[in-house]
Amino acid sequence: MKRRSLWVAGVVVVAVMALVATGCGSDDSKTTSTAGGSTDSASAPAWLTAAKEATAKNTQMPTEILSTSLGEFKPKPSGTIYHVACNLALEGCSKIAKAIKSGTEALGYKFEQCDGGTTADKISGCFTNAINAKPDAIVVNGIGADAAADSFAKVAAAKIPLIGSFTGDKIPTENVTTEIGGDSCAQGAQHLAQWITANSEGKANVLFVGTKTYACNIQREEAFTAEMKKCTTCKVTSLPFAIDAVQSQLPQQLQSGLQSNPDVNYVVGTFDAVALAATDAIRQAGKADQIKVAGFDGDAPNLALIAKGDIQVADVTTGTQEPGWSAADASARAMIGQKLPDSIPITDVTIDKTNAAQIGVYKGPTDYEQQFKTLWGK
Repeated sequence: MKRRSLWVAGVVVVAVMALVATGCGSDDSKTTSTAGGSTDSASAPAWLTAAKEATAKNTQMPTEILSTSLGEFKPKPSGTIYHVACNLALEGCSKIAKAIKSGTEALGYKFEQCDGGTTADKISGCFTNAINAKPDAIVVNGIGADAAADSFAKVAAAKIPLIGSFTGDKIPTENVTTEIGGDSCAQGAQHLAQWITANSEGKANVLFVGTKTYACNIQREEAFTAEMKKCTTCKVTSLPFAIDAVQSQLPQQLQSGLQSNPDVNYVVGTFDAVALAATDAIRQAGKADQIKVAGFDGDAPNLALIAKGDIQVADVTTGTQEPGWSAADASARAMIGQKLPDSIPITDVTIDKTNAAQIGVYKGPTDYEQQFKTLWGK
């Protein structure tokens, strides 16, 4: 009897353990697939869930230009748009310049341009040239009031509409007719921070490589850092560099930054040339399997790395064409005296391996050219 009692007790224990195991297995199956992996939805912190939901939205291809909110109008039959560009040696500045030229020519207008370079004197000289050319509108890209307030005032005194693009200035900006994508630099940085939070499952240790040259870069770093603070288990460290030393000093700075921060698992470049330099530094350091890179502006070499899953994994871009066409559109509206809002929004998209092949180099929403031409009655 005693042996039988022990045997029965053993069976009961085994049965109970099986039921418990079955119950645990049932609980473990309640996970959801996310951009960053699998997480128990019941235990995920609210900020992580919010980051994943935002990322799912931000990686969708935009379909409509946001200038449609301004309505259709009849442009002047002819005109001249003068572009004061930020340093054209930088691909981001060059792309926007080409886009403004493309949009200007689509309107049937004349396009003129001056490279503002990296010095205050060069920028001032470009504005002098622009005013002397007596254009119907001036578009300035990447150069804010901190570097050109006096020039902005001179343009206003000459009664020439001044369209700002990625200046990073607070809205409204004195003596600027309207800003194209006035909040785009900060918004894109927020989206990238959300992607990294989601991708890392809240375990990101980020090295942000930034510069104080151009207000847009300052906005990106500030907005990125602020958004990452929502991730209570993440960390962000800043690595500043001089924009005129991207080739000469930045590579060594990156190597030193990686050595000083051995636990870093993400590096963010404030624009894609910096992100590309970071991928080289990481490869040379033998940490290609440990660190992921992200950047801004959607340059082709960076997108190629994302598509292959080769160190760089994400990028946020406003498109290579829509911002320039939006600037041309705003210029044409200003020429006829249309009242414009302080800021005209533009789209952006977060590119990662899930959509890189589909989107490629993001120019703007689907059929953006025809959408603008429809606004112009063409």
